[in-house]
Amino acid sequence: MFREFKRAWRQAVENFWAELEAGEAGTASGGAYAEIARVRNQMDALDGEIGDCRQAIAHERDQLEACVRRERMATDIGDAETARIAAEYGARHRERADVLNRKLDALEAERGLCRRDLDEMERALQEGRVRDPAVPELEDLNAHPQEHEFRDLEETDRARSAEERLEELKRRMGR
Repeated sequence: MFREFKRAWRQAVENFWAELEAGEAGTASGGAYAEIARVRNQMDALDGEIGDCRQAIAHERDQLEACVRRERMATDIGDAETARIAAEYGARHRERADVLNRKLDALEAERGLCRRDLDEMERALQEGRVRDPAVPELEDLNAHPQEHEFRDLEETDRARSAEERLEELKRRMGR
């Protein structure tokens, strides 16, 4: 899982820089915007993994507490076998929690690297956009690709409707 994220992230960064350096900002920016959107999606996936990992850690801690409690209760009543089993399972849950904590640290570190690289890519694109004012704003990355076409259709429809109302008004006034 980590290797896939790492490989995909490195590829995204390499693609971004290759496209940005390929030519003028205007020619590279389309691919760079797509790359930034893809990287943002990868960061969302990392956020999901981090959330899942935190939940798993909480679950393992709960299970560890239950095992410690069971071991203590079994020891209090003199049930050595149950105490041994509870201690054994407690050790397993402790080990899983430790592994998950290391995984969480790695995921958070990976996300930090991604965030830093993404900020750098966006900054580079912003600086390149100064030479190409036709490039859309970074905030428009998540906009629907045909949104401008819908806006044009709405404007045309409003203009047609206004013309029809004007013609109707002229007809009523006898002009």
